[in-house]
Amino acid sequence: MKYCTFTLPLEGSRRRRAGVVKDGRVFEVDGAKSLVQVIEEARWGEPQVSKDGIELEEVVLHAPLPRPGKILAAIVNTKGMLGGADVTLDRPRIDMKAPSTVVGQGTSVRAPATGIRPEVELAAIIGKRTSGATEAEAAASIFGYTILDDVTAPADSRADAYEAYRRDKSTGEIRRTTMRGPLFRSKNHDTFCPMGPWVLTPDEFDVSKVHRMTTKFDGDLVQDGSTAEYIFGPARLASYISGFLTLEPGDVVSCGSVGWTKEALKDLDPTEYVLPPRGGILELEIEDLGTLSNHVAPAQGA
Repeated sequence: MKYCTFTLPLEGSRRRRAGVVKDGRVFEVDGAKSLVQVIEEARWGEPQVSKDGIELEEVVLHAPLPRPGKILAAIVNTKGMLGGADVTLDRPRIDMKAPSTVVGQGTSVRAPATGIRPEVELAAIIGKRTSGATEAEAAASIFGYTILDDVTAPADSRADAYEAYRRDKSTGEIRRTTMRGPLFRSKNHDTFCPMGPWVLTPDEFDVSKVHRMTTKFDGDLVQDGSTAEYIFGPARLASYISGFLTLEPGDVVSCGSVGWTKEALKDLDPTEYVLPPRGGILELEIEDLGTLSNHVAPAQGA
């Protein structure tokens, strides 16, 4: 099924409803206060929905999960983000995004003056409490999939670098070393987690197939890859995370981004790229899943 969170234009954003999208119409889920409630009750079967749907064009779509419990995002989980085919990972590397950074379809991403890097990612929505899960158990815990834009301000992590005395692994000597800055600030500005436009359940989105993943900025292709590039798939990531952190219904596990086109990257490494310094329209697409569209606007004071 295809689930969404929506409002009616005349109601503003006050009453958000959980809905099912079918044949170009949205049907409200009876008695559901949120999509998280639908997820928690999914074990009881398909939800009851309203008989009369509303044309998709007549509703306002929001992030499917406006405030997830946790957002766990894999970093450098593709060869494109590692920068070459001769390097790989022995296990996932995980970062977190704050739930309050989430925005939905059609809203603005506020870019600081130093620029932003959009990152198209496949995100898994956890459907049940999961702890110490095997990969098969983790796969069974996934309720569905959506698109997540792991927006990053790379200048922040460079500015947050610091010096400290650490032991040199090659010589054993303790010496003054420049340490890479943490990623948290660079990934957690307000509006830095667009998500949507909906959630597709595994019966409608087959994660075992290869799905193209692209990002366009004002029509120019800046990212082009596929889910085949993932070093660790969503079930492996969820299993790994559940080994040290319990996952709850409505948590998000994002699988990481693909690399950049040669035309966009030029002579930069994958961590240095930022969009051109102007407003514009971002379109992130995952084949068979949908397109997430947001406007880029300067942050206040940028």
